[in-house]
Amino acid sequence: MPMYHPIFLFVSLRYLWNFQALKFKKIVIFLSIIGISISTCLMIVINSIMNGFQHHFEKNILSFIPHVIITNQKNNISESKFPKEILKIRNIKKISSFIREEAIVKSLKEITIGEVIGIDTSNYTDVSDYNIKNILFKLRSEKNYAIIGKALSKQLHVNIGDKINLVVPYNMTSNFLRQFSRKFHFEIKDIFVTHNDVDYYQIFINKKKATKLFHYKKNYITGWRLWLKNPLSLNVQEIKKLSNHLRVIDWREKKGELFLVIQIEKYIMLFLCILIFLVSSLNIIITVTTYCIEKQKTILILKSQGLSSWKTILIFVTIGFLISLIGNFLGTMTSIILIKQKFFLKYCMNILFSDINVPIIIQPLDVLFINSISILLTISSILYVVLKTVQSTPNNILLHEQ
Repeated sequence: MPMYHPIFLFVSLRYLWNFQALKFKKIVIFLSIIGISISTCLMIVINSIMNGFQHHFEKNILSFIPHVIITNQKNNISESKFPKEILKIRNIKKISSFIREEAIVKSLKEITIGEVIGIDTSNYTDVSDYNIKNILFKLRSEKNYAIIGKALSKQLHVNIGDKINLVVPYNMTSNFLRQFSRKFHFEIKDIFVTHNDVDYYQIFINKKKATKLFHYKKNYITGWRLWLKNPLSLNVQEIKKLSNHLRVIDWREKKGELFLVIQIEKYIMLFLCILIFLVSSLNIIITVTTYCIEKQKTILILKSQGLSSWKTILIFVTIGFLISLIGNFLGTMTSIILIKQKFFLKYCMNILFSDINVPIIIQPLDVLFINSISILLTISSILYVVLKTVQSTPNNILLHEQ
């Protein structure tokens, strides 16, 4: 049996790779391919940089603060009131009870405000991200040991082995007793470094000592901390419905503005890339329109020979598709090379932002999505021109032929 050769593919390739064509047409095709390549490359690179920013935000900022806190209005609740219904939420990674209060931190030279957190010495997962060796063993001692952040230690001018004073008010209902405060001496057992805001204010002590320090009743805590598998897809309303009317605080109350800025920058840069792509699409429209006008007689001959309208449409759609495909391929390969070798992008980022080190993460699904949208927009942009050309019948063309 003879092999089937689609005529629309043969004709479209002939039009696209016609070496006898005018230089102007070749330049237009070349500019169309280059325009799509640049827009695709920019969209992939910018998307990868924004993914890096998002990953940096999620790993180095959100990993050191609870994504959700469940407590009551007094920040003092019995452990027996734990809302078990929230365990049904699939996005939850881990849950832990905690004791946390603010206190005045004094050293021999300085004074500041810190956040004292009681650490359960039987639960390592709460502090695993801090990379402190033997942290549970260090806090398990009967002595008053504390672990503070590097930035806080510099602010207080203290080091390992030095002592600090934690000054806290009585946590009682009497307004008279609220006026008094107690001072507790703690020895610095270790110093952690996270390169995060928590280095400036967090202080770890034994949970049992925190209970005595803040005058919590037996089996009473500040609340429960929730870490999510994907904190960026947090559904606060779902948690509030399952928390038995308790107070729900999510990470966006403190860090939401920073995340919003990252998202806005991402959308602005993608918008600029889309504008570049629209310019390149305009070049393709010009190219296809030129072919449609020039090849009207050829279309007349083909239609007279029995070529159907949809095959005529396929000829010009294939031309636009091939231009878009070549441009997307070149743009994708260029972006991957730039991302993999890193030096050029790092150099450009350091020119715009001094001392910045953000990972550039390329996602295959994002690359596939960008290429698919680019090709679909290119094809849709030329359909109108092609349809208008196909609607012209051989009789109308011959009628206006001089």
